Amino acid sequence: MLSYLPQRKGTFMTRCCYLSDRLDNIARLQSKLQSNVSQLGEVFGFQGMTVYSEYYITSVVTSYLTYSLFKYGPESLNLTLKTVILACSWTFFYFLDGVLNLFIIFFVLADHKEMGRHLEERTLFASRLDVRLEESFESLQLQLARNPFEINVMKLFPVNRSATAAMCGSIISHSIFLIQCDMEYFKTPL
Repeated sequence: MLSYLPQRKGTFMTRCCYLSDRLDNIARLQSKLQSNVSQLGEVFGFQGMTVYSEYYITSVVTSYLTYSLFKYGPESLNLTLKTVILACSWTFFYFLDGVLNLFIIFFVLADHKEMGRHLEERTLFASRLDVRLEESFESLQLQLARNPFEINVMKLFPVNRSATAAMCGSIISHSIFLIQCDMEYFKTPL
């Protein structure tokens, strides 16, 4: 919008300086966020790995137990109705917590990607903008290019949508293997 406003020296310079200061603040916040995320990754990396492993194993076991409940019934597994209801409600809230945490990470990554897209649109500005504002844009773009925002688990794999989709696919595959094994080797008691 600054590119197309009639230029009045004082107002134009004030707006450019204001925007430049805001961009510098965004760059500082981005740097702090990246630093905090990398420190959290170092401090809680092992915990993150165990949490991912726990969700993975729990998902496979839950799908197999659900299959077993439907196949054999709760009585043959020595489960009361109260136990089944408590287990189902615990499982629901357990996975709800994990999904909410995962979506928070996805939203942070999406917002960061959107900011990068907005910065790429900077080339649409007119060439007569303030030099300081141009330098602030370039500095923030270089910072994002040099140090892209990503969240890793012990630097083994990233936490993003594609890695999560691959993990879900693996969970489904292993659940199917367990169910096929059950169907082949364990027959329904008469």
